[in-house]
Amino acid sequence: AQAVLCRLRKTANIEDEVAGWTDPAAKPAGRRTSTDSRGSSSNESLRAVQAQGGDVANDNALKPDDDDDEVRLAGNALHVDSANVTIFNIFRFAQYRKQWLLVLLLQFGQQLSGINTVFYYSSSVLEKMFSSYISSVLTMMIGVLNVLATASGALIVDRFGRRPLLFSSMASMAVSVVLLGLGLGLKINSLAAVSLYLVVASFAPGYGPVPFLLGTELFDIRASAAGGSWALAANWIGTFIVATAFLPLQNLIGEWVFSIFVVALITCGITFYFYIPETKGRTIEEISQYFK
Repeated sequence: AQAVLCRLRKTANIEDEVAGWTDPAAKPAGRRTSTDSRGSSSNESLRAVQAQGGDVANDNALKPDDDDDEVRLAGNALHVDSANVTIFNIFRFAQYRKQWLLVLLLQFGQQLSGINTVFYYSSSVLEKMFSSYISSVLTMMIGVLNVLATASGALIVDRFGRRPLLFSSMASMAVSVVLLGLGLGLKINSLAAVSLYLVVASFAPGYGPVPFLLGTELFDIRASAAGGSWALAANWIGTFIVATAFLPLQNLIGEWVFSIFVVALITCGITFYFYIPETKGRTIEEISQYFK
């Protein structure tokens, strides 16, 4: 204990400080207690330290060892763990940076899939084939299909897992968007109408809810609020950009505008395949370990 105290005080002159540690008068005469043994051992350690370095305050013979460094690092780690994680500093924490980027891409990529163009402009597509009343009914049926497909996804996501549901949804959605572009470009109205429903049926069970679900599972409880805020912001920013740019791009390049959505789906799908883990049945610690 005295040797450790020497290291902490950076000096070997600690006799005055340790003088009050034991009370010799309290020990029975003729008995050598365990305290005596410890005191003897401490004195021997102290003499060894003094023999090695003498007065450390004068010649700096005693220096912090590896244990001191470990204590200092542990204190720094404790300070980081106790820091508040907010929307303004979450990207500064190395343990959250990958999850933060993936959540942004999940939400922004969801809008780049073109799903909102189906909801916004489906009525104009259906009016080319049907009366305004029938097209309104069919447009309403798209909303009903979205609700039912989303509910089905909620029922099966814990059975099949996040990744299978996400990738199957993105793959079928890419095919449906290609068919929608072909139907509109080649003036095959029936194909375009069916493709509208296929896009919604593909999107709703997987690429619709899974990004929001992963946004809560990729972060621990300290960062979930900040990560969720960034995710929602990315989603609305993507919605605004797609809704604003779709008609000008369609007027500029025609139905080739849907190729942008297909490329976005493929690019995001490949990225998610390599970087997003399966979170079903895994603890927060296991998920955090994956990103280290």
